[in-house]
Amino acid sequence: MAADIRALTGVRGVAAVIIVVYHYGKFRLDLTGNTGVWNVAHGYLVVDMFFMLSGFVIGYVYKEAFASENWNEFGTNYKSFMLKRFARLYPAYIVIAGCYALKIAAGLTGEETFARFHTFDWIGNILMLVGWGLHIYPLIGVSWASSAELGSYVASPVLMKYTLHKTIGWCLASAALSLIGIYGISISGQGSAGPLDVVSDSSFLPLLRALFGFTLGLATFRFAHHLDRLSATAQDILVIAILAAMLAVAIFTKDDLPIYVLFIPFIAILSRDGRMAQLLFGNRLVYHLGVISYSIYLIHPFFLTFTERTTRHVGNNLTAYVCCMLVALAAIWLLSYLSWRFIEIPGREFVIRWLSPKTKDKAKAKAAPAT
Repeated sequence: MAADIRALTGVRGVAAVIIVVYHYGKFRLDLTGNTGVWNVAHGYLVVDMFFMLSGFVIGYVYKEAFASENWNEFGTNYKSFMLKRFARLYPAYIVIAGCYALKIAAGLTGEETFARFHTFDWIGNILMLVGWGLHIYPLIGVSWASSAELGSYVASPVLMKYTLHKTIGWCLASAALSLIGIYGISISGQGSAGPLDVVSDSSFLPLLRALFGFTLGLATFRFAHHLDRLSATAQDILVIAILAAMLAVAIFTKDDLPIYVLFIPFIAILSRDGRMAQLLFGNRLVYHLGVISYSIYLIHPFFLTFTERTTRHVGNNLTAYVCCMLVALAAIWLLSYLSWRFIEIPGREFVIRWLSPKTKDKAKAKAAPAT
């Protein structure tokens, strides 16, 4: 497997676009009705794909880092791992959260004002703890997923131990328990738009949703290499077959679990980066969207108010809304690219330099007087 699995990066971009279209489809032209302009069936489930993808990639990159029985080595690797994962998530998150705060201050968020936020909410948002069931009201509504993913990183060594470093029996048991957990969440009654759309800031289930998906991603990584026994043609057929199955299930059932389960073989076959996987998800455009997908995810709700208000102003019909949304999509893409280029990349490097123990030690040594 290559260092960069293009199809897995690209599918993140597709998932981000689906989330954007899903959220923008909730707009109601008729304020008295309950029907949005369009419906992306089970669109919220791609967030669960994000969790599985993260588990797969973390297993791929860090499997050996947590295999050591030496506690000193383990501790060093864990600190390095958490530093890099925090640096990956936090810079874009805190800057974009600041933009949302400015939007509220400018009175561009309708009825939402700073009066809604208490001190604990501000602390929780700054510390990125929105999705942990701590009753923290979010600045960025969708940031629960980033927060929950951070929780998965915290638990990664334990999850990797039972999915990657112990026997296959332990791995299968971990995967089975995760699926049972997902089923439990689906019947909890806390789903908003669907059984698994559990995002409440007052529930710990969103965090468990991330942990279960992450664990399944790790388990998928352990078994994915068996797909290399298939011919290139068979792998291509499997990509198309799973896509078709997911589409059919999305159209004909309201149950989330069949699609959720199909994510597992889908990620596994995409990880082989075969011809069809490359064609659909590794091409230049889709791969680019995958690279900036994190910023797309965080930024896209920022323009919902703009799209809705402008539509009301210019005609309040479907054509007006689509035109306004296209303008918003262009802005989302541009700002996401700029965020990736000038916030995510340099921010990651800055956080690692700032918090790295080695950097601190070198700085102290350099500042110490010569003897």
